[in-house]
Amino acid sequence: MRSILCAIFCVTSFYLSSQNLVPNPGFEEFVKCPGTHMINRHEFAIHGWESPTNGTPDHFHSCSAGEADVPVNWAGNSNAHSGKGYAGLYVWSTGRNYREYLQCELAEPMTAGEKYTLEFYFKLANKAVYAVNRIAMALSASRINTTSDGLLNLVPVLSIEKDTAMTAATGSWEHAMVEYVAQGGERFVVIGNFFANQQTKATRLPFRYGMNPMLNDQSYYFIDDVLVQRIGTEPKIDPTLVTQLKPEAIEINHLYWLKDIKFEFDSYILHPSSNDELAKVVEYLKAHPDINLRVSGHTDFVGSDEYNLTLSRNRAKSVADFLIMRGVDEHRIVSYGFGKSRPLSDEKTDEAGKRNRRVEIKFVPKE
Repeated sequence: MRSILCAIFCVTSFYLSSQNLVPNPGFEEFVKCPGTHMINRHEFAIHGWESPTNGTPDHFHSCSAGEADVPVNWAGNSNAHSGKGYAGLYVWSTGRNYREYLQCELAEPMTAGEKYTLEFYFKLANKAVYAVNRIAMALSASRINTTSDGLLNLVPVLSIEKDTAMTAATGSWEHAMVEYVAQGGERFVVIGNFFANQQTKATRLPFRYGMNPMLNDQSYYFIDDVLVQRIGTEPKIDPTLVTQLKPEAIEINHLYWLKDIKFEFDSYILHPSSNDELAKVVEYLKAHPDINLRVSGHTDFVGSDEYNLTLSRNRAKSVADFLIMRGVDEHRIVSYGFGKSRPLSDEKTDEAGKRNRRVEIKFVPKE
């Protein structure tokens, strides 16, 4: 990995990007609304995200009627940076190097030599007794899956190192960002603290001890709005148009556009005519437990970038939810939305709009 890059801190408005390669970047989509803190890594039921270790990151969302609510929850009182949800994790603990991390798989591997913008927002929980000077993002070519709950041996490419007093004083969301030139093949994003206690400066904050006993000896941060975006024009990849999916002819790592996956007008509600084709996808996945699925939504040019991005994400998620409801393990499916950033046709005709409004799927080997 590249050497550590320290980001410049600034408070800016988060801009929506229809080219974001991160699934569920704002932690809005979930399998189950959170009730309280997680006690098992597999309880972290957020679409597209997972814990790469035995550490147990948490999910907070305004859907919660319990201790994981937004804005008031067991770790503090904070609105999301945008939307209704965010994640939380321990980045430092007294006594030993206990760590929690967030991991997601990008929509596609990074291309060697291409430049990307990497960013995320972070905020110290206001019930945390300690502030620290370290938080970072690392990239990996392979999925991290370990039974340890300690330090991950990754070199971050976006690394924050700052005065802990400043962190404690702001009480607001802070922005970490860097431009990164890809080595090629980076597929996974991991967020957390990759530095040992000896390399991490921790400052105890007055008047916070006892606000929550779980945070008396730890530093805990909220994370929101993660972005990995290619800088420049994205290459066009034409999917294979399939009017009827034939499970016996499916190719792995091949992009398919299923023409019979349709939605109600200006909606993400699946049209009943989609059921037969999606049933074939379910059949294939159940017969091939070693294969996972990637689902991506796309829209036409009508409407704003923000509207189309949300619509494309919701449509891809509707397909994922259909498959999950019919017995496919949710951990085998990741959905992405690209809005209108990846058109098959640049024309502004009705026919071009029909081509651009689509859901694509790709069958990939399980790691």
